[in-house]
Amino acid sequence: MTMLFPTVIETATKVWASWSIRGFIIVSLSVQVFLILFAPCRKWRSGKRGKCLDMLIWSVYLLADWVAGFTIGLILSKQTKTQTESSDIYIFWAPFLLLHLGGPDAITSFALEDNEFWVRHLLGLGFQVGSTTYVIAKSLPENQLWLPTILVSMAGIIKYAERNRAFYLASFDHLGDNWLPSEWGDEIPVPAEFQKMDSSENFEQSQKQMLLWTAVHHFGTIKMMLVGPLLSPDQCFEIRETFLQAGKSSEMLQIMEIELSLLYEVLYTKLPVVGCTTGYFFRFVSMSCILAALLLFSLLKKYYKLEKVDMCLTYGLLIGAFVLDIISIVLLISSDWILAAHFRSRNSRFFKKRRWSRVVSQLNFITCYVKDYRSLLKEVADFFCIRGLVEAIKEIRCLSSKDFKEEQEWHFIFEEVKELNEFLNSKMTAPSQTVLDTKQVWLYSRERVLQGFTNSNELIKIVEELDYTKSVLTWHIATELCFHGVDQTSTSGNGSISHRKFCKLLSDYMFYLLVMQPAIVAAVSVSWKKVFEETLAEAALYVRRSSISNDEDARKKILQLIPNLRNPERDINRSVLFAASELAKQLMKQPNGIPWEQMSKVWVHLMCFAAMNCRPHVHAQQPSKGGELLTFVWLLMNHLGIGTHFSSHY
Repeated sequence: MTMLFPTVIETATKVWASWSIRGFIIVSLSVQVFLILFAPCRKWRSGKRGKCLDMLIWSVYLLADWVAGFTIGLILSKQTKTQTESSDIYIFWAPFLLLHLGGPDAITSFALEDNEFWVRHLLGLGFQVGSTTYVIAKSLPENQLWLPTILVSMAGIIKYAERNRAFYLASFDHLGDNWLPSEWGDEIPVPAEFQKMDSSENFEQSQKQMLLWTAVHHFGTIKMMLVGPLLSPDQCFEIRETFLQAGKSSEMLQIMEIELSLLYEVLYTKLPVVGCTTGYFFRFVSMSCILAALLLFSLLKKYYKLEKVDMCLTYGLLIGAFVLDIISIVLLISSDWILAAHFRSRNSRFFKKRRWSRVVSQLNFITCYVKDYRSLLKEVADFFCIRGLVEAIKEIRCLSSKDFKEEQEWHFIFEEVKELNEFLNSKMTAPSQTVLDTKQVWLYSRERVLQGFTNSNELIKIVEELDYTKSVLTWHIATELCFHGVDQTSTSGNGSISHRKFCKLLSDYMFYLLVMQPAIVAAVSVSWKKVFEETLAEAALYVRRSSISNDEDARKKILQLIPNLRNPERDINRSVLFAASELAKQLMKQPNGIPWEQMSKVWVHLMCFAAMNCRPHVHAQQPSKGGELLTFVWLLMNHLGIGTHFSSHY
């Protein structure tokens, strides 16, 4: 045993000396391939798989910079004064790590916060370029690969500088100054041949293109929402009228899909840097350098006696760098910015691509939490102080997602927001008043949806004193009780969608946001944690007393609660369990059955209030996470002039 241990150490040392640089070079190249292929998937992946993909991309994104920087250090430490063919090839590999530090065009930042550290990345650029330059300079004049090495270094510096420039332009301090490439101007005008179109066959054939140009033309609105000053009442009125004339709800949704896709490309990719004349020039230079280096190495390799693995790896780096640039060009050409700015093709297949996940995440209070509130696993977790980790794992396990039906469900939201807009306009008292503040919107919209119920006075008594978080949890529990109650029919009237299922979808979605996306609703969920914990504890208390083992019995027990029997030990100012039970009973007493359509309007009202109170930069984060329905509602409201960004006194 004593002899075996030194042998193992000696073998490991030899393997490390021979394969450390090679291994990390392979890892670095593999990371670049992974990022350029899978990073764009962030725009349309959501739910459990989306979270797993996000975690994987985040890990690889962090690994990319570390591996490249560490490998440069290994090459520097391995370099000796006496140059050999082996050390020459290692030095030739060093500039490729600058290329890898520049990263693929498909992802510059994983999160918005990465853009704010552009100064740190700039210092990293100086340090890594200095280290690589020192490695190359130290190898001269013996290094016979100095010319291809310098060519690859030029390409690496260009790519790394592009990334730092992208960080700079996407930071909120400079976002408004450099929103579009300079030659595009403030907006991309709609081509003259499309301006002349009416509702004829020509217009129908070019509908997709028109939607694209419309989205780009009005993209400055999002800029002002994120970094600019509040819009004036005149600007508010102009934008509102423009989008009210957009026509179909599906067209409005497609315009907003394109707008959020553009936002993703500007904030998270190199598009603002490479998508202009200067960017094209430097990309041509960098690709030319790589191609020239490949040709020179092919000519010079006969003068070297390189190991086969080193030869294959060098060709892999050269060809890989060139292929990755080709893929980047394809992605650049297919981006919405470039399609709108440079192409006039009427072939709509170029414009048909998925821009968000089109799913809505779901989480349910009773199904996920009530039954196992005090399970043995939680007792053990409390003992080892890992309750938070156990809760997070359980929430992910309970998380589900449902497809969002754009034709029907979005149409309902669109029409409801339009009606809300008209209702709020009628509530403006002064002739010169064109906007309402947040509190007025909350009160007026709640008044409108509650008045639609038959026994509205009884409902108002239950919910009028509830703040936003209590309202969401109360309506969520009541919706769940009604959904699985005796009456499972829809009273939609027009039969266009099942309002029962739609109401359930919005209910579970809003609960998911409060539990798993607290940053999105932070402005309106100040008291959420206490309300949720008290309500959960009270519900679990009654479930345990009745020895209930399934969700259906738990729902029946909650529905049977009598207000006079409330447990005095519970905080009645926070728990909404009894209020939810009473609300469900009142809804079931409606003359024509459970009013699912009106309840759907309540959920749209609650969703609108959360959307308009969410900070803009939080909405800007969502396109990189598969997109959120709430972000589309926020964008729709702001286009129609409903929101804090359109208030001159908020």
